[in-house]
Amino acid sequence: MKENVEITQELLERYFLGSCSLQESFAVEQWLSAPGKGEEELEAMNAIFDKIYKVNDDMADAAFRRCAQRLSLDAGKRSRNILLPVLAVMALAASLIVAFFLPPKAEAPAPVELTEIYAHRGSTEKVILPDGSELLLKSGSSLIYPTTFTGKERKVFLRGECYASIAKDTDHPFILSTGVMDVHVTGTEFNIKAFPEDTELEVALVDGSVLLEGRSGEGAPLQSIRLTPGSVVKVDRSSGETRISEFNVANYTQQEDKADAFIFLDRRFRDIAGELSRRLDVDIVIADSTLRDRRFYSSFVNGESLEEMLSTFNADNSMTIHHEAGIIRITQLEAAKL
Repeated sequence: MKENVEITQELLERYFLGSCSLQESFAVEQWLSAPGKGEEELEAMNAIFDKIYKVNDDMADAAFRRCAQRLSLDAGKRSRNILLPVLAVMALAASLIVAFFLPPKAEAPAPVELTEIYAHRGSTEKVILPDGSELLLKSGSSLIYPTTFTGKERKVFLRGECYASIAKDTDHPFILSTGVMDVHVTGTEFNIKAFPEDTELEVALVDGSVLLEGRSGEGAPLQSIRLTPGSVVKVDRSSGETRISEFNVANYTQQEDKADAFIFLDRRFRDIAGELSRRLDVDIVIADSTLRDRRFYSSFVNGESLEEMLSTFNADNSMTIHHEAGIIRITQLEAAKL
């Protein structure tokens, strides 16, 4: 699905106030990342803050904090002296300026044409980006990207999970954004799990190098994590805690090639249940909080059925698994709770 998003003053103000759709936010950031913005445009951004300030100072401070978080800054109160120098050197400049603020003879920015691909539950979608990068979009995931990469970066937005093989281009780094954290690469292979409903964001690096940057949530500390091949990082969405472990790259890549493979690297059972639900189009409910937070290392690469996979997780017979009206309900045996 393709959509042209026109950059307007009203859109940019909504971007600051956090009321844009994913497509609109992505279009704004693509336009902002294009080269050629000067100090006058950076000054104009403060005019937007001032306009919001006249209505509600708290609202203006909240808008600034959202912008600062998006730029991975440590945000306190609004500060003109801090904001302008930082924005001047950011690849993703938050100038938020449109034709309304530009000189009368300046040309209005061209609409940004975006494509959105969605992999329905129980299916996958292979996406080839304009630069030749290949992404395998997993069940229940969506990807937004421009029809043409412009500027100094190649940026896409992911909601969900994908396996990415990125075309090498050191002059134009590739950024995969999840909305709260960004994966920076120049040419590499990795798998990312970033469903908003999951408790953790996960990146497993197969080849090359990636840098994970951002915050796991509002108020969470700034993170900057570089991975080497064979490493998997998990970032807790609520606490910001990180866990880095190792995995066998050769086995992982062989398994990832199989459409029906399920690979769980030290994942919480609640997130495993979520992935099984999305990919197999079933409803799974885990009743006990302790059980939901149990972690598992498991790989299923031989077409195992759902029943076989659940039996593996219940190898110690600590769970009861019931099928009720199309819902799989899993509880922990009382003896296992002691």
